Amino acid sequence: MSSTLERQASGALERDSRDGVHGTLSRGTALVEEVRMRNGILGVLLGILLGATSVLLAQRVTDSTPDAVSADPIHYSVSFENELVRVLRVNYGPGEKSVMHRHFASCVVFLTDQTFNFTLPDGTTEPASVPAGALGCGDGNVHLPENVTTDPAEFIMIEFKDRERFRK
Repeated sequence: MSSTLERQASGALERDSRDGVHGTLSRGTALVEEVRMRNGILGVLLGILLGATSVLLAQRVTDSTPDAVSADPIHYSVSFENELVRVLRVNYGPGEKSVMHRHFASCVVFLTDQTFNFTLPDGTTEPASVPAGALGCGDGNVHLPENVTTDPAEFIMIEFKDRERFRK
């Protein structure tokens, strides 16, 4: 469809230039501008549609991925839970790997020095190292962690129930 309009606009421009039309917006130029405007609007709409689709797909992955405790009770145990938070004690031996799981928005207290590789749902891997005593808070996420050191890793995680984002 756009190629037909572009050919019409191109033909009109050639006729206008042969006819000596100068200094005013010719019919061919108007057609070219119309095609550009329509293509720009279609591009914006397509971008919005693709963005919304990717957000929905990302949420579906999060919703269908099990939480850490149910997916990996060997590494994650509940120390305390109420209607607002769930406090997890987390232990990984040297070289141990979990399974893909999710977390709500949370804060973490790192009890040991540790280095992990985190595999994300799209297959990419992100390394992260933190010293003992470090604190951190973040949004909910989905990952598969692996302790890549020769030392055990231990931390305490406070998950905020029904909350995907740390800050509102």
